[in-house]
Amino acid sequence: MKTALPLISILVASLLSFNASAASAKIGPCKENTCVEYFNKYKKYARIGYTDAMVTLAEMYYYGYGTEKNMKKALKQFKSAAKYGSVKGQFKTAMMYFNTPELEDLDDGIKYLKKAARNNSVDSSFLLGIMYFDENFYEQDFDEADKWLTQAYERGYDKMPAYIKLMEKSEHYTEDNFPNLKEAIAANPINLAQFDQVTVPPEGAGETATTVIDNATNTSDEANPSSTGKDIEVITVYNDLPQILDSQLTSFRYSLPEKGAQNTGSRIIGKTCAKTMSCAPTSNEDFKRGVRLVLGDHAVATFSESFRGYSGF
Repeated sequence: MKTALPLISILVASLLSFNASAASAKIGPCKENTCVEYFNKYKKYARIGYTDAMVTLAEMYYYGYGTEKNMKKALKQFKSAAKYGSVKGQFKTAMMYFNTPELEDLDDGIKYLKKAARNNSVDSSFLLGIMYFDENFYEQDFDEADKWLTQAYERGYDKMPAYIKLMEKSEHYTEDNFPNLKEAIAANPINLAQFDQVTVPPEGAGETATTVIDNATNTSDEANPSSTGKDIEVITVYNDLPQILDSQLTSFRYSLPEKGAQNTGSRIIGKTCAKTMSCAPTSNEDFKRGVRLVLGDHAVATFSESFRGYSGF
């Protein structure tokens, strides 16, 4: 049976790294009041339509941070973020389809991985190349593998040298099968000698791929839980977690949500002219309600002072 589950140890850091930033705070199961409060705040902004809030909320569901673990709700939030253009949401939706047994769907995972790759996610390009190269992971298709691995190489993806070293041991790595990748390498060659020490296990394509990548990146046990055999429950991120969450929440208050960002004939995201104050003069009270809805109560006084005396206010 084809399975993509072994792939996760290749990019475990990028798969499970926290949405906001990445070194010493940890997110994991938490039922403390503070965690619940953060969860409720992110739930509010996710409902309004902020894609980063959706991604963070999905991770909270994934780990049980401020709520019960719920893989289906995590997937739903990742997919919502993906729908409104979040590359993080697209990539992590794919990872959930690959890495969650009860949700596993390789075809849907590939679909979302391609969305992310087309939006310049080099992790996604690399994974697609691997999956199309090895029939044990997905449908073997050298044209697709060539396309995506070339894209990863041309963008300087740091895991490509080790994987090229692995590909060289395969009879499939030929000029006919990989013309674009070989052309890219010829145009911008890299020194593969440093990867000569990478050994290839005798059996298991999945094992081979993960071993080569782990050796090439020299990941530690802490950064790569799969290398210790431990279940992936806690991840390490950079900066203090509450500071990250607070900073992101603040950014939501001073920006508009991605949901409904299509052109609606008005200057306010997601609002038609019939429902917004920007298409015609409005009263001061209507203006305040609009500011309160988008930026919160704290911004009403500031905006009122700034716009006082202007036409329509």
